[in-house]
Amino acid sequence: MTPEEYKKLSIKEFTEAAKVYDSGHAGIYEMCKDDYPPILAELEKEAFTDVLDCGCGTGPMLELLHDKYPDKHYVGLDLTPEMIHVAQAKNLSNTEFLVGDSENLPFDEGTFDAIICSNSFHHYPNPQNFFSSAYRVLRRGGRLILRDYTSSDFVVWLMNHIEMPLANLCGHGDVKILKATEFTAMAENAGFTVLTMEKQKGFRAHLVARKMKRIDFETEP
Repeated sequence: MTPEEYKKLSIKEFTEAAKVYDSGHAGIYEMCKDDYPPILAELEKEAFTDVLDCGCGTGPMLELLHDKYPDKHYVGLDLTPEMIHVAQAKNLSNTEFLVGDSENLPFDEGTFDAIICSNSFHHYPNPQNFFSSAYRVLRRGGRLILRDYTSSDFVVWLMNHIEMPLANLCGHGDVKILKATEFTAMAENAGFTVLTMEKQKGFRAHLVARKMKRIDFETEP
């Protein structure tokens, strides 16, 4: 499929998912909640003011952050309009929910202290574009915190050649699972310094990458 076809499939999938995403009966989407505590713990290691959630869905991760830190500024971005409509109805203060593409983030350079991305990345047909766009909109010293799927090279091969095509046939917009080395390579290619890249239980990838501060060297006359 083309990138546009994958995105249309994801929009169709998550338009239906929006109806149950916040319920306790969200089916396969229930597992997404397991990623929220590790992201929160990672984010809290450093001070932050402005946070962007890429692939925010109905906003459950930002809702969690808002409950704990209501004075911070949050932006949620998702490709599926119905997900954003549900999120906007929550009326969270200091929080914006926007329809947009995580591969081409509609923000100025240096807008955010942190970008989080939970269980959305494997829906991106052009993942390198996401890393490059995330690097651009982060402030110097800012962090990207990403959790998605990964595993051993053999299991990733099985996922991509068996599970992904079956998911597509079932109406899911899954594109590709990356190896740990591919996460690192793409992040570094965008300019990031990778602080953490772990393969964790439950086939989880845990990536933390920083946009390093520029060091200006002065030369003596």
